[in-house]
Amino acid sequence: MNEQQLQELALQAQQYPLGTTARRIIVSKLTDGIYQSGKLCYPYKGQFGAVYKQIYQEAVQDLFLYICKNIDKYDSERGSFMTWVNMLLSKRFFKEAIGKVIGSDNEIQVESSFLENLEDLTVEDEEENDYVSAFHKIRRYIKTDPKGVFRQTCIKKYPKVNFREIAIKRWSGISWKDISDELNIPVATLSNFYQRSIEKFRDEFKDLCGVGDLTARR
Repeated sequence: MNEQQLQELALQAQQYPLGTTARRIIVSKLTDGIYQSGKLCYPYKGQFGAVYKQIYQEAVQDLFLYICKNIDKYDSERGSFMTWVNMLLSKRFFKEAIGKVIGSDNEIQVESSFLENLEDLTVEDEEENDYVSAFHKIRRYIKTDPKGVFRQTCIKKYPKVNFREIAIKRWSGISWKDISDELNIPVATLSNFYQRSIEKFRDEFKDLCGVGDLTARR
């Protein structure tokens, strides 16, 4: 898929409201196309040694999640779509990923990533320990899966792969790239499905954590 086709998909996605099936389908195709296009830049390539790959995959994951929620922020009059995408990757998400990967132990990295994806479960005046406590509570709940709903939530094209399996792998510190290689599923497909599943069960997680009035962290 070339840059013109990617831009056309981005503009097409903007025509549908957030949360609609049509928009999700288009954005999923768009992120898969970006990942496979070879047009993504590699910020600071040659730096960070062995952890560069982990930083990059973390940054790309967060970039795709951002695009899924904020495709309307792209303005075609200000530049091409891939210019916008690569600017976000290099100026924002790669730099944020550096902080996640370097200087923290693996467990905190996973917790931070998870809690950012669950931004609607956080409130502005809560302490960091409350975030971590919420993470552990939700992780135990998904792992035990008392209602069986997390095992039943599967990727449409890969019915043997479910949300519970992906979440456990991710929180165990396995990178998206390694999960992708193991399951033979594109990173974008996995991370999009993961985010949609979190959104699907958001109210259930909120009730589990006893969260009242919610505000987004971003």
